[in-house]
Amino acid sequence: MARLPEQFLEWNYYGRKRLLEKLLSGGMTREMALEFMRHTPVLVTAAEVDGRIEVNGKVVGSGYVASKDYLSEKIKVFREHIKESDEKYNSGVGYDKIEEEHLLRGVKLLLEHIYLEKERADREIDFEVLATIELAKQSPHSSKHTWSLIQKNPRVSLVYYQPPALSYEIKGHASIHLDDQLHEFVTLVHDSFHYTPPQARSDRPVYIIHVEEVYDNSASPKGFGRRLV
Repeated sequence: MARLPEQFLEWNYYGRKRLLEKLLSGGMTREMALEFMRHTPVLVTAAEVDGRIEVNGKVVGSGYVASKDYLSEKIKVFREHIKESDEKYNSGVGYDKIEEEHLLRGVKLLLEHIYLEKERADREIDFEVLATIELAKQSPHSSKHTWSLIQKNPRVSLVYYQPPALSYEIKGHASIHLDDQLHEFVTLVHDSFHYTPPQARSDRPVYIIHVEEVYDNSASPKGFGRRLV
């Protein structure tokens, strides 16, 4: 595996940290919409199906994973956050009210435990992997292309793009997690921002993308497919 390069992290990880700080201080604005593209790469999968290569790409949300030594303690923090909102939801508090409070509390926790200053980040975050949740599998009308292909061939790419010219491609292999610490951590972090009622949390596999190669595909003199690691 390879570590995500500092050039990518400065744009993506530390850029997300700055975005969350803006969100906490002033709320969401239209001007911030493009900033959220740091979170939404295209996940590209491919495998042989009925004698031909089938290729699929879909926009996903991607996130970071705590280092092994910090995984358990961070899980406990986010469990408590979700539990607090669940208790309000089960007591009949309106979803809109819960969502607003949950989001604000979640952003604070993300800045305290996931999006950190460099010294803590290097120690507490595993920069050799990225994570995403398979949300389409639980949908009865979904094609489930990604879920089907990734089981046949775990080789994947994540393609990030932010207009007008910035783009990165991360190549690696995906491991599927259904019921372990990594699955719990990734789903908790997702739900800490996007409140998901208990009845909607089943059948959400997690893909951990193990980084192998990173390319700068930006339309710039130093981009156009330059390999970074």
